[in-house]
Amino acid sequence: MEDARRVRVAKLKANFAKKFPDHPLTRILLSEPDILAKEEFLAKAQTWLAFFHGGNENE
Repeated sequence: MEDARRVRVAKLKANFAKKFPDHPLTRILLSEPDILAKEEFLAKAQTWLAFFHGGNENE
């Protein structure tokens, strides 16, 4: 997979875990690989945001 098509999420994971150590999403994020394909990141980010906001993203 070429670099331009990958997203590094290690800093995102570390910063989220530091700011929200007890949030259930922290465990989910920390279980993800440190590098994701761009398309995979975009798909997961929508789910992560909905989970973070309590599932009310579409309301």
